[in-house]
Amino acid sequence: MVEEGENIMNGETLLAVEDLSVYYYTLEGVVKAVRNLNFQLGKGEILCLVGESGSGKSTVGLAISGALPENAMIASGKIIFNDIDLLRLPEEKLREIQGREISIIFQDPAATLNPLFTIGSILTDVIKTHLGITEKDKVKKLALEMLKIAGLPDPERIYNSYPHELSGGMLQRAIIAVALSTRPKLLIADEPTTMLDVTLQAQILDLLLDLQKKFKLSILFITHNLGVAAEIADRILVMYAGIGLEEASTYEILRNPLHPYTKGLIECVPRCHIRVSKLRYIPGSLPDLRNPPPGCPFHPRCPYAMDICKREEPPMIEVKTGHRVWCHLYSKR
Repeated sequence: MVEEGENIMNGETLLAVEDLSVYYYTLEGVVKAVRNLNFQLGKGEILCLVGESGSGKSTVGLAISGALPENAMIASGKIIFNDIDLLRLPEEKLREIQGREISIIFQDPAATLNPLFTIGSILTDVIKTHLGITEKDKVKKLALEMLKIAGLPDPERIYNSYPHELSGGMLQRAIIAVALSTRPKLLIADEPTTMLDVTLQAQILDLLLDLQKKFKLSILFITHNLGVAAEIADRILVMYAGIGLEEASTYEILRNPLHPYTKGLIECVPRCHIRVSKLRYIPGSLPDLRNPPPGCPFHPRCPYAMDICKREEPPMIEVKTGHRVWCHLYSKR
């Protein structure tokens, strides 16, 4: 986590998302899941996308990794990775980059792994496909090394195990081993601790931080949990209804939140040292993204909403260096 006064984004940019819009085509209509999203991720940096379920966080990860479902379409924008716009690449070259240099892990490892194959066969298949190593002994040696790096005890046993023979925490470690076996530059972690208990969550977060330093990874971490983001992130981008509402260092977001939605999220986090009779929550619910409201999509739930909020989308304002907010409250400052 970035501390007060520490500089961020002072290195090279690995990933730049520019004006990204992603739509889903359904029988009920077109769902505008992500709209005109902009952010950058530096080399060796951890950026957290934070927001409620349905805010578009996972869609961003799927778009970058090339894993969007068939009914999704990238309506506009750029995804620039290592100075290359992925959306302008031929399919073959795109799959090569997204398969090797960009890896993604999901919240449910059991649903990710094929139950008919052992962990070893899944790992070796990835290594052969993306690293081009064909010698059986070398492939297995690297697979066992990755399982060990992921903190799994008795790698030989895990190598020969089927997914159903492992616990949730061990499965998530196995998924991390698979994802990092290609030596990616970018790891997208989509709610990787949501299905684990608190102790295992902490272990997985510590593991990701260790591996980030070991492999010099950039990580795009997706979560609805601000507590998790506070533990792992250098910077946080708060999303709502497919739009980026506020972006700053983790310290700035937690100590000086500007957007009313960000403030609401922080107030909803339970604090063990404060006794309350009822948990805080943000009244209302996310808008229907098939027909999002005009102006700021948060205005129906916002205690500070003005008439202009109901008519016009606010500009993205840089209130101070590295701290941006999408809100009319700051547009005249």
